[in-house]
Amino acid sequence: MTTASFKILVIDADLEVLSTTEAALKAEGFIVFTSSVSREAIALAKQELPQMVLVDLLMPELDGIDICIELRADETLADTLIVFHTERNEDYSQIAAFNAGADDYIIKPVKARVLVSRLKALLKRHVGYSDSSVKKEVSGLTIDRERYVIFKDGDEIILPRKEFELLALLATSPRKVFTRKEISQLIWGYEIFSKNRTIDVHIRKLREKLGERYIKTIKGIGYSLEV
Repeated sequence: MTTASFKILVIDADLEVLSTTEAALKAEGFIVFTSSVSREAIALAKQELPQMVLVDLLMPELDGIDICIELRADETLADTLIVFHTERNEDYSQIAAFNAGADDYIIKPVKARVLVSRLKALLKRHVGYSDSSVKKEVSGLTIDRERYVIFKDGDEIILPRKEFELLALLATSPRKVFTRKEISQLIWGYEIFSKNRTIDVHIRKLREKLGERYIKTIKGIGYSLEV
């Protein structure tokens, strides 16, 4: 991956955070845009079409959730990764972010080099979870990795990127139990501990769209795709 080909938009009302994050990303060769104003940031995203948007939850005028919803409503930004970078660590804030279409949620404070490493890991997976086949058919589901779409009994279902990657991972080995540690490291690039509900939120959203029968919970261990 050549970072010079990637654009990142950083949205934060804290100018010191903006400056520090911008410097850290530019040092890695990224093309970086910044904004501390919600409406300006949305306009900038639509103009520059970045591969990633890093946004704080606490913003004046429109908060991060509203910004995320507006960006997700724009078809030209359909493939843009949206990452929240915020001090708010409540479960309901994280759930609201993922429901709005977030791809990841990073809680401040975090050292700049750690933040950059996590963003780089996310971008490396921007094309999706790698597998030898472009399409995978299992139990009435067709997973098209090239187009990032799912077909259930012939009906097309559009999933947010992380939900798609999670389902594609489970489909690589139906009936295999993927532990929470495996899922978090393979999909998010770092270990997500049990108190963080990120994986659970994504599993719940998948079940809402696909039905309850596809994904089985193995209590205290992880999840598997049933066939």
